[in-house]
Amino acid sequence: MGSSLPEALPPDVRREGERLFDVSMWCIGRDVSHEGNLLLRRGLAREGIPAGQQGTSAYSGALPGGGALTLWGFGALCRVCGEAVYVPRDGFSPCLLDEARVVWPVFQAAGLGGALREPATSRERQAARAAVVALADWLAGYEEWVVEQAGPGWRHACVAARRKAAPVPVETLAAAWKRLAERVAVVEQPVVDDSFAPVVGV
Repeated sequence: MGSSLPEALPPDVRREGERLFDVSMWCIGRDVSHEGNLLLRRGLAREGIPAGQQGTSAYSGALPGGGALTLWGFGALCRVCGEAVYVPRDGFSPCLLDEARVVWPVFQAAGLGGALREPATSRERQAARAAVVALADWLAGYEEWVVEQAGPGWRHACVAARRKAAPVPVETLAAAWKRLAERVAVVEQPVVDDSFAPVVGV
């Protein structure tokens, strides 16, 4: 979505997020085949693909701190700060979604395409970053939970089946998501220039 608008995320954060999101989504795709489907065991609700249609199932649940999450194989939709923010697996560049323009349910990324736009205002960019922080926090918690439920060997097996090097050691995936959330949260902080602060005691 080429545009001259300011980006919600710095390029290096987007690149790191894309690498982490790709490996996490691969692993989540494997998790559905684990005994009892780990996403269902985590409390998400599944909307399966109707017969005759193509795409990926949608899994929906709650985000930490409020809000709602929908996961597909191609990305995630986070409803936070009064906005619906879509974070694609390819590119990891958060976009606002006009849900009224979407024909639900959706099982392919193309079903969202015409309803997406880049954040255009400071408030919208803040909402986009809040969605990324919430998603990263959820993924960090989920990865920790998966290790508790399935053991560390399961994640190693998932990454081995990917046949592509993970961006971080698999046992540090949860910590990597926490670090990303912290980096995005820092973007929210106003920059204070002490040179303009009033001089006290003069």
